[in-house]
Amino acid sequence: MVVDRSWEIAFDAPAARPVRAARMVLAATGPGGAAVIVLDADSDTFAAVPGLPAHLAPETVSLSSDGTRLVLTARQDDGAGPPRVVLHTLATGARQEFASDDYLRAALSPDGTRLAVLADLSDGPGIPGVGDELAGIELIDTGTGSRQRLWWAEGYWEEASISWSPDGLLLAATYLTLDDVLTTVVLDRTGKELAAYAERVALPGPHSVWASGHELVVYPEPDDESPLILIDVRTGGERRFTRRTFDGYLAVSAGRVVRPGSAPGRLVTTDLGDGDERPFLTISPAVTIDALDIVA
Repeated sequence: MVVDRSWEIAFDAPAARPVRAARMVLAATGPGGAAVIVLDADSDTFAAVPGLPAHLAPETVSLSSDGTRLVLTARQDDGAGPPRVVLHTLATGARQEFASDDYLRAALSPDGTRLAVLADLSDGPGIPGVGDELAGIELIDTGTGSRQRLWWAEGYWEEASISWSPDGLLLAATYLTLDDVLTTVVLDRTGKELAAYAERVALPGPHSVWASGHELVVYPEPDDESPLILIDVRTGGERRFTRRTFDGYLAVSAGRVVRPGSAPGRLVTTDLGDGDERPFLTISPAVTIDALDIVA
């Protein structure tokens, strides 16, 4: 597993090259600009991803569950026009693109057949009380391109997060209600809302949200010393962990948390209770991390 050992990256060193599949993707901004770097699943070496859209949103970058494709949103190549969801095949550079004025962030189902896309369905100017403010989720069939509006609610995408459960049977998404309450909802594949957890926020990386097919990893908002909380979506029962530091969460993988370490450019992992700290990733020079997604 990626989180079982420590890694080092010289941020400007990885060559741009195709890879068959990746175990981890890092989107970051350094002194020389932005880059998307993957951990090659075959060689366990780092590579920059060539041929990505010029106007991608780095905070939206994630991996497919099999590590063969990147999922991201981007403006058109001229920087204008509607945003698009892009599926980028790492081995060939081939792209599938799905454009809409409404799309904000997407997650690919574990079997690769469907995209769940966060959509701003509002018809107003984005001012509370002016127009209908709707947050929604659309499903896109990656084979046919057909689209289905799966779910919507009054509110906004304030903390954008969407994720499939590992078995592909459930979706979790975090949004802001009209009453300014950050809420994470759990849906089945038909769009039926199975649960809504007020003041519970999921991490943005789609592979950081589910500990199992029925256990959701969230944290409280407003800040309640920000311990992680494991929710059993079958029963609603919560298991709250402790927290000893207050550096932001970056990812969760295989029962371990990735967060900033004590020095710039260094990331560490801990258990869910913020214990058993181990070095994870050293990046030189230090960079701003926009997205981190780990699949294995």
